[in-house]
Amino acid sequence: MKKKILIAGLFFLTVIISCGKKEIVFEAITTPGISENEILIGSSSPLTGPANFLGTQLVQGSQSYFNRINESGGVNGRKIRMITLDDKYNPSSALENTIELIKQNKVFILFDYVGTPTAKVVINTLNIEQVPLIGVFTGAEFLRNPFQPYIINIRASYFMETEAIVDYWIKKGKKKIVVFMQDDAFGQAVLSGTQLALARHSYEPIGVGKFKRGEMPDQKTIDLIVKLKPEAVIMVGTYKPLAMFVKMAKGSGLADIEFHTVSFVGSEAFAKELTALGKNIDTNVFVTQVVPSPYDLSNNSAREFSELYKKYYPNTDLNFVAFEGFINAKFLVEAIRRCGKEISREKLLYMFHAMTDYNAETGLPSIISPDSNSIFEKVYLSKLENGKFAVFY
Repeated sequence: MKKKILIAGLFFLTVIISCGKKEIVFEAITTPGISENEILIGSSSPLTGPANFLGTQLVQGSQSYFNRINESGGVNGRKIRMITLDDKYNPSSALENTIELIKQNKVFILFDYVGTPTAKVVINTLNIEQVPLIGVFTGAEFLRNPFQPYIINIRASYFMETEAIVDYWIKKGKKKIVVFMQDDAFGQAVLSGTQLALARHSYEPIGVGKFKRGEMPDQKTIDLIVKLKPEAVIMVGTYKPLAMFVKMAKGSGLADIEFHTVSFVGSEAFAKELTALGKNIDTNVFVTQVVPSPYDLSNNSAREFSELYKKYYPNTDLNFVAFEGFINAKFLVEAIRRCGKEISREKLLYMFHAMTDYNAETGLPSIISPDSNSIFEKVYLSKLENGKFAVFY
């Protein structure tokens, strides 16, 4: 007897019941981006512009693992080819690229997108076209809650990042916290997480300062923040304006407080900007991380990443963003491997939600399930020391 059932509102699987046993069968169909020898995937990310470090490093980290897989014959006989388009961290460009990748390039899936505002504008297209997006470089809550059926998040959320840093500061006795935010969906996502985290301790931000995406902070906003006499500032934005904010804030009377931002900043680019701005600008600066340290070679995945990244990108330093891209690629390859030769978008999503036994050798537990589209929730704290952000907690 055969019957069809709907899994997670996504797709129909044929279930064959024979002698009391159930067997899941995925019917072979023609899937875009899949040929006899190749799997075509597409990425829209900032390869130029104010967040270009994030886009280039995320893609290169993934490509370093794909190169290794392709050189060994591919996955189930197919090599992975990634088309990368530049959206300059611009939402309208991200949407245009997404449509181009789906309609013109006919990719199998979308992969390695960067940013909250750029991810937000493509969700409707994903749902209409029923195309998965795997590994988004943002912790925005709307990608997780409510459940997004065509999105697989590999990293922890901004809510988890802000909860980790707020809890840390509260334990240290720091309760007067200001948020300095990029005035868009990204900034709002981190602000909301900060407000929730502080509310658990019966506190709230003592003030909020804003700046426009792509612009530098202004002295008037900084002067208002200084008057609030914060003990710590949670910053939201890209590396250049945040580094300038730290310099201006320290020069305006906030030299001894703590400055913190979330993983999206791109730690290595942020560190470079800070150290270039002058003496003592790089002190008391913290970043939450959502992957283990890429410099910790006792971690199996970090050691593998180090070897491959140095091989394929010998002129680029190891960094957290590229390591996240590397982990994204490992998860994608494993899910494809588990699909076998007959692969479809629906089957790939099913395999992701069933991969509770896989962690890409990171040492982190997976939390994904049929009701969850997120894999990790671990958050690390890092502090800038000697030009690099070192994980300490």
